[in-house]
Amino acid sequence: MPEVTVYPEGKTVSLQWGENLLEGLRRAGIDLFAPCAGKGWCGKCAVVVEAAGPDALSTVTSGEKAFLEQHGDTEYWRLACQVEVRGRAVIRISVESRQRRWVREKTLFTREFQIEPVIRVCQVVLPDKGLCSAQEWLEQIFRLVEEVSGSRPLAWSQDVKERLLLRNGSEWTKATFTLRDEQEVIHVQPGFSDRSYGVAIDVGTTTLAVYLCDLIQGRILASASVLNPQIAYGADIISRIAYAQTNAERRKHLQKILVDALNSLMGRLAHQAQIHPEDIVEAVLVGNSVMHHLALGLDPSGMGKIPFAPVVQTALDLPAREIGLKLAPTARLHVLPLKAGYVGADAVAAVLGSGLEAIEGNALLVDMGTNGEIILKHGKRLICTSVPLGPVFEGAQITYGMRADIGAVEHVHYNASRGNFEVAWIGQENHSKGDEAIKAKGFCGSAVIEIVAEALAAGLISPDGRIVNGDVPCVTKTDSGERALEIVPVTQTSNGLPLLFTQKDVRAVQLAKGALSVGITLLMKQIGLEEGDLTVVLLGGIFGTVISPYHALALGMLPPIDPHRIQAVGNVAGAGACMALLNRSLRQRAATLVERMDYLSLPQDQEFQERFVEALKFPEPQRAQRALDQASDS
Repeated sequence: MPEVTVYPEGKTVSLQWGENLLEGLRRAGIDLFAPCAGKGWCGKCAVVVEAAGPDALSTVTSGEKAFLEQHGDTEYWRLACQVEVRGRAVIRISVESRQRRWVREKTLFTREFQIEPVIRVCQVVLPDKGLCSAQEWLEQIFRLVEEVSGSRPLAWSQDVKERLLLRNGSEWTKATFTLRDEQEVIHVQPGFSDRSYGVAIDVGTTTLAVYLCDLIQGRILASASVLNPQIAYGADIISRIAYAQTNAERRKHLQKILVDALNSLMGRLAHQAQIHPEDIVEAVLVGNSVMHHLALGLDPSGMGKIPFAPVVQTALDLPAREIGLKLAPTARLHVLPLKAGYVGADAVAAVLGSGLEAIEGNALLVDMGTNGEIILKHGKRLICTSVPLGPVFEGAQITYGMRADIGAVEHVHYNASRGNFEVAWIGQENHSKGDEAIKAKGFCGSAVIEIVAEALAAGLISPDGRIVNGDVPCVTKTDSGERALEIVPVTQTSNGLPLLFTQKDVRAVQLAKGALSVGITLLMKQIGLEEGDLTVVLLGGIFGTVISPYHALALGMLPPIDPHRIQAVGNVAGAGACMALLNRSLRQRAATLVERMDYLSLPQDQEFQERFVEALKFPEPQRAQRALDQASDS
């Protein structure tokens, strides 16, 4: 049986003959970063082969060879996703190829909410059991709770009955009962408490966020984010669909690793709040349509082909344990409805969380994730669409792209007098005295936008997206002869090579920019609005929080509007999930929203295709510079 020894762990992994190296390592619990889902085009799963027996590894494919030659890594490097293992080998995994565990927090700009709870608590002094039978004693408690709560008749969960009968200790002389919908007693705890707990869950393609809330007081107690572990099987939703639709076991695996990550997050938050996960009695979940299906264990394959139909679109109420969430035994999970195959529960939650309906005038809400969701509010009308942006804003599809991790360049400025770029990266100043300074490793999404905008304004990139052949120090070429811009010199990088932004990288940004700008244009055209008619543009999600509106305007990603009318609104999908958790009326309102929203299916629309080609062009350098100048004036 083939064996691969993996360093720096020193762990030896047994594989099947001919098994794919990436899949074999994952099976052994060693996750590599592979945002292309093992297709071989991203190069993020590269490993160093330190030793290998004759024919121990499959020969280098033509695509793999071309990629490695482009990056000057032909001698010892292999792409794990392209290698079949047939013998013994020793490999070393670089830090860059490992599945990152650090993730930027999904920030909420609101942490207190109007409440109309599904849950309430009732405090009762328990009667002395005396010589009563267990059933007689329980019936006394039932009558007491109905009398104190004013709700009757009440259904009683078996879990509550068992906890009462198995009570132990003096603290059980009084108890707090949790009621749902004034109809059922679902939880009991010893002593008097005015607290009840729930979680709002935002399942993003890249990031999972969980918010632990006090259901009675209507506030967030703790929150945490973690990388979606499914990203190991593809950075975008199309890659996840392709992986999941192969067979049911793969779909179950994607659900399991997602739910395991959520349980870990909820356990961490419960510990932080000094409660037990079994004290959590209610949950609300949102996510895009594909993440929604994968979280629930549903087949997403229908959304991978026309007409992009989900299995279910309506809101769901089900036992939380049905999908594996480790909360109170009687905890319920409410899942917000979907509008369409690519306008999911997260978009519905974003409308709630952003307060879009309450804004006077014409308001545009944009969430620039791997799938760009756009919602336009005009009067009482809401119209929505989605466009494929790809994972470029997450750092994938970019030669030196990465997520917003330690060492990721996040801000860029072009110094015209010196002919070079000045950069700032995460962790640049965060090292203790005597420790080795953290150096730049790659570009996260905000830097990708700023690089292209700064280069466009400086005339280093032409409006058609070509890197110009100018007499400027930062204009260079890759080893394969591709034109590129040197953004970070070798003296400031962690890998001993300059960080380049290539012509291919510029093209990736063009594709995303073109899709987003056409989506916005056609949505506005549908209602009959001109560019100057917008009152405000709201940018949601993690990327919307960190992106510079000036650089986005310089690229023509957004309609020309006063930058001060562009507002970052944080994780509005997460905020909407919290609102639905804490307010029963908003769950019904979410269902009503879905019925009211008009959906425009764009990517297959002929006009979208025609306008898309034209929208690939960037603005003229003078216009881009004017947009950047506004940042200096503000």
